[in-house]
Amino acid sequence: MKKTIRSCFAILSIIIFSSCAKGIYSQASTAAKDCYIGMTIQEFKKVAKGREKLENMGDGVTIFKMYDYSALYGSSVIVDTKFFYFNTDGKLVKIDGGILQDAPKQTINLNIKKN
Repeated sequence: MKKTIRSCFAILSIIIFSSCAKGIYSQASTAAKDCYIGMTIQEFKKVAKGREKLENMGDGVTIFKMYDYSALYGSSVIVDTKFFYFNTDGKLVKIDGGILQDAPKQTINLNIKKN
C-alpha cells in the first residue's frame, strides 16, 4: 500500500514539475507578445489586464512596467521586467526589458566634514 502511494505521489510530482518546466509565471512576456507598436494605452491596459504598473509619467513619455515571476517562489522572486513606452499621443513606441532605460537620475551630494 505504501509503495502504491509513493508511486502515485512520484508520478503526480513528475507531471506537475514537467508542466512547469519553464519555472516562470510570465505575465510580462505574454503581454509583450500581444502588444504592437502604435497601440493605444487603453488597448495596452486590456492586454495587461490590470497587471501593469505606472513607472514614470512626464517628459513626453509614459512608461508602464510588468514583471515575470518565479513559478516556484511566486511574486517574491522577479525573474524579468518589461517596460512599455508610450509617447504624448498615447501610442506605444518601444518595448524593452531588464533595467529601465532613459530614467531620470537623481544625484545626492554629501558634504562630510572631517574633524
